[in-house]
Parts: sequence; structure tokens; C-alpha cells
Amino acid sequence: MVETSAASSSPAERGDPSPPATGRFGARLRPVAGRWSQIVNICLLVAGLALGQGTIFIVQTVLLAAGEYELLAAFATHYSFAILGIIVVDAGANITLARAVVRLSAEDRPHAEAWQMFCDTSVIRLLTALVIGAAATLYVLVFSSDGFSRWYVMSALPGLLLWSVNGVGLLDGQKLSGISGMTGAIAYVTSAVGLMLAMRGSHEAAGAILGGAFSIGYLVTLIAQWAVLAGRGWHPQLHKPTWAGLTQALKDGCALSFQIVPGQINMRVQLVLSAAYLGAETTALFVYAKQIVTAATQVLQFVLRVEFPGLVEKLSGAGRQGLAGIIGAQKLTLFCAVMFSVGATAVAGIVAVVSEGGLHRAAVVIAGFAPTILTVALLQMTWQGLAALGAYAASAWALAIGAAAGIAASYLLVSQLHVFAFAAAEVVLNLTTLYVGFRYLRR
Repeated sequence: MVETSAASSSPAERGDPSPPATGRFGARLRPVAGRWSQIVNICLLVAGLALGQGTIFIVQTVLLAAGEYELLAAFATHYSFAILGIIVVDAGANITLARAVVRLSAEDRPHAEAWQMFCDTSVIRLLTALVIGAAATLYVLVFSSDGFSRWYVMSALPGLLLWSVNGVGLLDGQKLSGISGMTGAIAYVTSAVGLMLAMRGSHEAAGAILGGAFSIGYLVTLIAQWAVLAGRGWHPQLHKPTWAGLTQALKDGCALSFQIVPGQINMRVQLVLSAAYLGAETTALFVYAKQIVTAATQVLQFVLRVEFPGLVEKLSGAGRQGLAGIIGAQKLTLFCAVMFSVGATAVAGIVAVVSEGGLHRAAVVIAGFAPTILTVALLQMTWQGLAALGAYAASAWALAIGAAAGIAASYLLVSQLHVFAFAAAEVVLNLTTLYVGFRYLRR
């Protein structure tokens, strides 16, 4: 660690024989070290994705082979809603806290300011978790008679409440997104283990085991996150919440949480239209193609997450930024998006040429959707640029308008373009959002 006194003294006082050369060498090393840090973080995020979701995928495959369809269906439904609860509770704090840590560190300000924001944000997250928990409890106790649901919800609620004090944003702001990604795999692994154990119990016992595995996973995740933060000198500090801080956290949280809804609504409308107009087989091909596109864009989200702290630094030190400047500041993401899009299109095209039957049809649909990887990436880069500037409400508004345009395009084009109408609608959604973001930046 560099001592402050040495850093602040002059070259002559330190007796350095050739400070200019050393300075030039250090200046060359810094970008290289920063790039390697990004690569390591991306690798850790992808490894966390493979470990967590890969483990659940393997266990689900075993259960399918064993004919445990009822258990799989119940788990998939409840786990998906539990993960949605986790996302809503976090309320975009991974972005807002990371941005605050980067900004305060650049200005060499004390950690206390970041902890104040963390406490304000955590209060909002805890209140959100309590509201979701109360609604879920009311549903399973009053409106649902299913034993699995009752036990799962009651056992999973502690995990939801615990997540209100997660340290993901603090880790990301210190360019440790890879660590937060690896710790995030823990909850997936514990749920996979719970899924194996639940095979041997009753319906109610399965719900309790899986809900408990969910809570245990997030408890261990938090312990790992806070251990890493403590090792970096970020020991928790309690601060009394302020009305101004709570108001800002609520405002930012609502704006960022609202960005979850448009994409989910758009996808569900497309599924309904596909089932109504195109039939079961085409709908299956559509879902299969979307899974591949989603996997690629999720990897790109990891790259974006790694680039976020550097993006905040670049945009905060620059003047007025346009859309080209924001996208240009995320070159690694743009490069990966082009490679993924071109690669997926080329591979799918080759498979479509050399194959026949169901594989041929699937490859044709994938080739039609693969270019949307690039347009989705451009949308994500624009959204992240607006988030780096703190324009959360503007990015949410842009996504809402884009989603409305995408839904309209899906409905109007499905009879003419069939399944490819949804690929075209995805492009319409992305380009509309880009245009609205562009207009905001031109203001």
C-alpha cells in the first residue's frame, strides 16, 4: 500500500533518480492492470453463473429422469417468484450504491457518507421486503390451501428479509463485482441441494426444505459478502436514516425497479400471442431461441457490471455526453456483443444448412433472433450510461415507452412475420428506447 506521505512528497525530496521514466511506466501499467481486473471480474461472474444455475440445471435433469414432474413444477414456480422478490427488494441498490462508492472514492471522501447512503437504502429495502412478505403470507394463509406453498413461503421469507442488507453495491463500487457474482451462486447451490433432499419427503416437507434452503443460501451469501468487505476495511457503520436520504433511496429504487416490469410484460405478451396465433411447436421454438439470446445477454450484463465503476469515473470527469460517447465508453461490451451476435448467427446458419427436421427449424429461428443480441446490448449500454449519470427516472421512462412500442409491434406483425415478428418487435423496443435516451441526452 502506498504511503500518503511518500505520494505527496516531491521527486527531489524522495531522491528518485529518474522519476519521469517511472511515472511513464506506471501510467502505462495502470490501464493494463485495470483491464486485467475487468477480465478477472468477468470470468468470476461467468463462473458464478455456471456454478449456481449450472448446479440447479443438473439437479433438474436428474429429477426429470426420475419422473419428479410435480416437484419440479412446484419448485420452478415458487423459486421464480422468490427470485423476483429478491430483485424487487434490492431495488437497484447494486447500481446506486456502486455509483456512490465510486464517486466518493474518486473525491477521497470518508466511508461514513457511503454508510449513510447504505443505511438509508437498507431501510427502504427492508420495508419493501416486509410489504412483499406480508402479501405473500396473507396469500398462503387465507387464499391458498396448498401445503407446499405455505411451507415454502414461510421458510423463504427470512432470506428475503436478510437480503435488505446485502453488500453487492458496495462490492461492485470497489470493482469486486466478480466476488459478488461468486457469492451470489451460493443461494443457487443450496436450493439445488434442497431440491435433491426434497425428493424423499412429503409435499409439505418439500416446501419447507426448499424454502429453508433459499433462506440459508442468502444467509451464507451475506456472511461471505461482509467477510470480504471487512477484509477491505469496510466495517459496517450504523447511521440514523435521514428523510432526505430515505426519499432519494425510494425515488431511485422505484425508478430502477420499474425497469424490471417492461421487459417481463413484453416477454409474456409475446408468449400469449405465440400460443394464440402460432401454435405449441412454434411457441416452443420461440422460447428455445429466447433462452439462447437471454444467456448471451446475461453474460453481456456481467461485462456491463464490470465496466460500470469505470464508466461512472469517465462520465463524471467529462462534460455533456451524447449517446455515442456513452456507448464508446463501453467498448468491451460492444465488442463482446458484436462477437456474440455474429457468432450465434453464423453457427445457427450453418446448422440450418446441414440439418433437417426439428433441428433445422430451431436453427432457423435462432438465426432470426441472434441479431437481437446486439440491439439488446446497445439498449443495456444506454441504460447503464443513464444510470451512471444518475438519470434513473429517465432510463425507466425510456424503457416503458420502448416496451409499449415492442408490444404493439408484436401484435401488428405476428400475422405477417409469424415467429420472426417477435424478433422484429425486440428490435423496435430496443431502438425506441435508444431514441428516447438520445433525446434525453440532447436536452
